Amino acid sequence: MVGFGYLSLPTTMEQNLKKTRLELLVVFVLYLFLLPSASMELDMGYWQDWALKIHHMGLGHAYDTSINYFPVYLYGLWFFDWLQGTDANIIAHISSIKILFVCFDFLPLVVLCGFRNRLLQFKIPYLFLLLNVAYVFNSMIWGQIDSIYTNLSFLAVVSALANPVSGAVLYLLALNTKAQSIEFFPVVALVLWYSIRNLKTGLKVLGAVAAVQFIILLPFIPTGGVPKLWHHATHAVDLYRNLSICAFNIWYLISSGNPYTIDDHTAYFLFSYKTYGLTFFTVSALLVLWPMYRNVRMFRTKQQEPNGRFYEILFLGAGLICLFFFYFNSQMHERYAHPIVILFFFYGVVSGNYKLYVLASIPYLLSLDKCYSYPDGFLPIYHYKLIYASRILAIWYTLSVVYGGYLYYNLIKNNNIFRSDLRPEHI
Repeated sequence: MVGFGYLSLPTTMEQNLKKTRLELLVVFVLYLFLLPSASMELDMGYWQDWALKIHHMGLGHAYDTSINYFPVYLYGLWFFDWLQGTDANIIAHISSIKILFVCFDFLPLVVLCGFRNRLLQFKIPYLFLLLNVAYVFNSMIWGQIDSIYTNLSFLAVVSALANPVSGAVLYLLALNTKAQSIEFFPVVALVLWYSIRNLKTGLKVLGAVAAVQFIILLPFIPTGGVPKLWHHATHAVDLYRNLSICAFNIWYLISSGNPYTIDDHTAYFLFSYKTYGLTFFTVSALLVLWPMYRNVRMFRTKQQEPNGRFYEILFLGAGLICLFFFYFNSQMHERYAHPIVILFFFYGVVSGNYKLYVLASIPYLLSLDKCYSYPDGFLPIYHYKLIYASRILAIWYTLSVVYGGYLYYNLIKNNNIFRSDLRPEHI
């Protein structure tokens, strides 16, 4: 009987893996079948124009044009061009580029659920994420690339705990996708600090990052595209100087006019709106990062493997930083709240509390639909309803900020992160 039980365990594990892979495949195929040809016309117009330019001039000359996105997505457009072959096919099938974004929606769940791995050993109700319209709306309906940098950054945080080289490379790919991935930098840095324990590992990380970055830039070096890419990267801020660009954040509650029409460089008392936003974000992010650092330091000093408490603080803290980035800063778009969905979902996976995940998903979905093609939208909801009012959405995000902060405070308090007898010298 003992032998039989021992032999049945791997069989059951294999059966569960097969079931998971089949379910993920079925949902993925279903989403491809349902993938709408409609999309945000302005954005899809850019993708078509950029795809044609890359098709005509080559990937290396992309930055000789009006293209200002980072290289990883341009590689995606180049591959799309190769599949389509002709201008006519590119124009006719440009909405199919959304398949790339949907692939990244599935990527973290395929990695964490579809294989035997030791990255995150928790039962993950993956359908609870994949069937969340807020999670897939940006990719499947809008046709934007936020799922790429978000899920590369998320996987970087998770994988860096076990393998700092893969974590650093994944985050490098995220940085080469979109500038907004910088919001993950403090958390990725903390995780790499936890996992890099010696000089040899640190050198491997630096070597891998340098090699991958060189490969990414290789097509642009002979054409002089690297300085132009650097110009785009350093001028990503202030490209739009609106106080808020359809992001229903704090500015919809405290500004006197429409935040979309207010220049964020405008002085308000002593400083500009932009300065206030950066200050609010910096202070709130530090309030999250300090206890996260204390927690990581304790685990690192004890050389202890991450446990449930570690992941709760990591995912909730990272989600709050991304939420604060969106909520306080100026020049935010509605889509910049995208990372909070997957981070709060995985906080729910570890903690068993999905309330914040649900609470934050609702205003994100409503804001995407409201801004998708105002006033008609995509969802079968009339936009004159109260739930679409700008300040109602801002209040909803505010509730997410307050409730998330409350959860984080209780988590830190209940785990005694700041107890004096838990300092490293006493461990």
